[in-house]
Amino acid sequence: MLDNLFAQSGRLLLINLKRDRYKILIWLLVLVGLMVGYASKISVIYASQNSVNALMETLRSPAMIAVLGVTPAHVKVTEAILFASEMLVFIGLFYGLASLLLAVNLTHGDEEQGLTELIRAKHVGRQSTLVAAFLESVVFNFLLFILVGAGLQVANMAGSQTNGNWLAAALLSGFGLLFGVVGILMAQIASETRTALTYSVSLLGLTYLVRMVIDVKNPDNNWWSPLGWLEHGSVYHENNWWPVVLLVLATAVVLFISLVASAHRDIGAGLIAGRAGKATSRFLRGPLTTLIKVDGKSFWSWLFGAFIMGLMYGSIFNSITDVLKSNQFMSKMFSDAMKSRASDALLLQFLATLAVVFVVVGSIRGVMLVNKLDSDAKSGYLEPLLARSISRLRLFSIYVGYALINGLVTFIAGVGGLYAGNLAVMSKHPLAFKYFLRLVDGYSVTIVVMIALSAVVIAFQPRLKGLPLVYAGIGFVMMYFRSIFKLKDWVIQLVPFGWMRKIPVKPVDQATFLGLLIVAVVLLLIAGIRFRQRDQIMN
Repeated sequence: MLDNLFAQSGRLLLINLKRDRYKILIWLLVLVGLMVGYASKISVIYASQNSVNALMETLRSPAMIAVLGVTPAHVKVTEAILFASEMLVFIGLFYGLASLLLAVNLTHGDEEQGLTELIRAKHVGRQSTLVAAFLESVVFNFLLFILVGAGLQVANMAGSQTNGNWLAAALLSGFGLLFGVVGILMAQIASETRTALTYSVSLLGLTYLVRMVIDVKNPDNNWWSPLGWLEHGSVYHENNWWPVVLLVLATAVVLFISLVASAHRDIGAGLIAGRAGKATSRFLRGPLTTLIKVDGKSFWSWLFGAFIMGLMYGSIFNSITDVLKSNQFMSKMFSDAMKSRASDALLLQFLATLAVVFVVVGSIRGVMLVNKLDSDAKSGYLEPLLARSISRLRLFSIYVGYALINGLVTFIAGVGGLYAGNLAVMSKHPLAFKYFLRLVDGYSVTIVVMIALSAVVIAFQPRLKGLPLVYAGIGFVMMYFRSIFKLKDWVIQLVPFGWMRKIPVKPVDQATFLGLLIVAVVLLLIAGIRFRQRDQIMN
């Protein structure tokens, strides 16, 4: 019975590993590089105990707790404690994202391309493709566990122990494996790959938002979020391995549910059936209306998700101002007017940090839509359109234009959520609207540049279409941790976001804005000309 269900799972695993070897290698380099690279340089970045103590105080503020998680109190502050406080929750998000992307593409992605049907025509078990996807996630996260654990051992941070190093690696790999299985489950529930990815990423974002709210309000209850389990590991002081056990048990439960769900659905279908549209819909008469119709669910999901994320971040603005109110020294030394200005300064710094989150979200949304131009061509969806009197340049312009609108609207929705949350919790002295407007004015052009870069890649070398997403991720890390890593200005300016790093504290520099806009326009023109000349499907 089991042989019939899981036959050839091992061979499928080897085939999948060979096919995904470059994706896996890139993720390994990025994740291991971030963890081990920072661990090896932390003693150089923070050369004195005073600098370590100063940063630890910053990490204990409500703003940083919301972003990075709870920092342990009443423990001796060491480089290792500082490292765990900064990196576990943040890197955990990327572990989860990498694992679910690999898992969804191996399950529903292969089904949409017809590969699963061809495989099952041979002597292959019904559950073999699912098991092979799970085993690849196990291999990927096990490699991360070994490389990160060994790397932390070599880094030998002050205050670290062997137990703590391997616990940190195990917690992160356990979290990644859990969301790899979540991706597999969503592939059984959704009827399309895009929908499965949306569900999976939404769940990952929800775990982060739940952790954020609970950590700020009542950290003891953050067991409700799997990201909170990473914090309960108490790495480098208590070294609690029970969260690892909990992650393994949760993975086993979700995997079992996935196997049951897979047994009750057909290839290419999902447990939640897609709603059939009208056979003569007016939205299927041209490339633009067709794209809007097909992408409608994703559009609203990204828009709503960005707004809710902004709303939840904005809802903790009042907690940041409480830092000044609760500080007795500041209450005695400063007048109410001075404390109000100090509160605004804190909020502006927090707002500048959050801006990076939403500009990267908007960029990812836009880049993914540009990449859709290549995936739709390979799937044969563009042939009926190009068979009509529609030029290739027009088709390119429609996809890129739609990507630009979506990227900008998603970013604006996130900023709008921030402003709404700010108004809700700070009704007496909310942060001025002009600062939120500065975010939109300044960072919008950086999203345009990112989408233009993606268009160039699609036009010249579509096989490398994942590079703009990696570039956006690198930009996010550089901007998010620029103060912690003490990066030079010229290093930050290697990404478009770095040119607007002083917003909203300072107004938008019009010369910089115009320069970035010119770069974006030139890139789009080059991409359009090249796309018109090349083959529709370019290997």
